[in-house]
Amino acid sequence: MILAFLLIPALIAIKMLGNSSATRVAQIVYLPCLLWIPMYFVDHIGGFDLNVTTIISALAALSGFFALRHKIRFCFLDLCVLLFLFSVFYSDANHGDPKLGLYVFLEALASHLFPYMIGRLLIEQTRLRTEFAMTFVLCLALIGVVSVVEYGVSFNIFQVATQKISHQYYGWIRQTRWGFGRIAGPYGHAIVAGMVFSIGLLLQLWLVGSKNWRSPFRGFRLLKMRKMPTYVTGVVVLGLFMTQSRGPWLGCAFGLIVASIGFAKNRRRAAVFAISGFVVAVLVTGIFLTKYTDTSVKTSDEDQQNAEYRRNLIPLYEPLIEKGGLWGWGTPTLVNHGVLTWIPGHDSIDNEYIKRAMTQGYFGISLFVLMFCVAIVNLIRKCIAFESREDILFAYCMIGAIISMAFTLTTVSLIDPMTEILFLFLGWSQSVVATKVTETSAAPVAVQPFVFERVFV
Repeated sequence: MILAFLLIPALIAIKMLGNSSATRVAQIVYLPCLLWIPMYFVDHIGGFDLNVTTIISALAALSGFFALRHKIRFCFLDLCVLLFLFSVFYSDANHGDPKLGLYVFLEALASHLFPYMIGRLLIEQTRLRTEFAMTFVLCLALIGVVSVVEYGVSFNIFQVATQKISHQYYGWIRQTRWGFGRIAGPYGHAIVAGMVFSIGLLLQLWLVGSKNWRSPFRGFRLLKMRKMPTYVTGVVVLGLFMTQSRGPWLGCAFGLIVASIGFAKNRRRAAVFAISGFVVAVLVTGIFLTKYTDTSVKTSDEDQQNAEYRRNLIPLYEPLIEKGGLWGWGTPTLVNHGVLTWIPGHDSIDNEYIKRAMTQGYFGISLFVLMFCVAIVNLIRKCIAFESREDILFAYCMIGAIISMAFTLTTVSLIDPMTEILFLFLGWSQSVVATKVTETSAAPVAVQPFVFERVFV
């Protein structure tokens, strides 16, 4: 039953590949499935979990690779991603069952490599940056509208519909804060939803700021309304607010500080102010969190207890990370015979960096951080090299999105669809190219006062 539902989008993608490009499949089929259909809606085939995007991402990525294989230039970030995937496999094969480790590696291909290839090959090279960004934002805006119900009555339509179809209970707890439901949409958790809305907001700001707002599909007259960009921006901001997740809020704030540089006329001065504001914001946040999570002061506030829990993860797992060494301990469910973690009472590792250090050791966590750094440095170089305001603004918004994700992952572990979105954006950041070249006026030709043309009669 579940497999039949999962195969419907895959069959649509296969049919589209016969008449269209892999880019259109990624835009029209892959993105909506990624953003609309819960990733916990899976079918278990042996030790492999098949979700709705597994086949589609493979089809789009591999089709795009074979179509553009002669134009691909291998880069340092490509090497980092491949080594990171090797780390995923070796860490599990070294400590657990090699066969089960292979299943984890195949899932990593679907959630890491194929989305990275889509971002790397199928957006900028085909000049569909605007259409891809518009599709992302519009899909997210629809989630924001539907999730108003969850915010008001804590009723998750996506979770209920998925359970009705699969006849399975997925165990996601509906959370409330300040008397309202924390919307999770189809993403399982409010923090993950907040991360997705943060990215959508930064893309929307680029679309509006660069005056690139237009319908990615033909016949949608509603999207041509003059005030529609404002409405969509409001819905995305509302969606981010309804998650009531402070980690994504802070991450988005940091991303907006960086993106603001691209909107300024004097970008050098704006960069100085932005970097200064960024440093001050980080310091103030650090001081506040240190006091807020002070374990010497007992509290009954649930939010403060959650923050203390995350702070305590570092000293608790640090000795184990050191013992894990270069390759870590592997996936806990493989190594510990189904046990989710290594420390009882701290089953949830709400910090992706700690989790990567545990599962993939120093090698894996170093590559994970390095991928963020390489992507940001590459985009900074693009900001300096680009001439048109549209391209510069996009590069700054991309830096803001990556910084937003990097910060928020200190408060949550990386789960789908954020895993796929992260690697999609890493690949996209590496392939950003100038779409418009500013016309430079030619140097004036010196005109002598008396120049006579030689005429032959």
